[in-house]
Amino acid sequence: MLRHHRLPSFGWWIETAEGDVQAILRDDGTMTPVFGNLVGTQEAARYLGVQPSNFVRDWAARPDFPTPVARLSSGRVWSASALERYAAARRAPRPGEVRMAQIARRLAWWQTAERSLARPVDFVARVMATGTIEEIRDTERRFGARILREALTEASPGIFDRRSWHFWLLTLGLDRSLPLPSRPMS
Repeated sequence: MLRHHRLPSFGWWIETAEGDVQAILRDDGTMTPVFGNLVGTQEAARYLGVQPSNFVRDWAARPDFPTPVARLSSGRVWSASALERYAAARRAPRPGEVRMAQIARRLAWWQTAERSLARPVDFVARVMATGTIEEIRDTERRFGARILREALTEASPGIFDRRSWHFWLLTLGLDRSLPLPSRPMS
């Protein structure tokens, strides 16, 4: 048997007789399924093993962090299962220097891997432009998701072609009118 609770100015909280929240039916008509329990800021910080005092600024603001199920007057609320998956992914081992050197040698064969990796933004841009999906995933895990945006906005001319440039603008949700870097005409 399902129970319903009205959250003013938000929607309906739908739960089972055992008290497990199943979904939130928002006032705008969207349904947010919730699997398992909901947690607030304090509990979310504990899932990640970080201090609650800086959790919202340092973790919840990250673009790859799970979206809150709700933003209540008492704070944000997340699905516990989404936080568990996020925490597990964060604990996954990052690709090592050997893997990055393999990628660097394949994509920038004309220079040493050390020289390629010495300029991480250019290296990541090259991986984004010509790397395989596995190389892109490994590079993102190694350097973080934020460097993908940085590599695109600070790309040197000649790394991206028009097709890869527009693909990444769309994928990263950046302004699609951002011009492809080009060398100045003399």
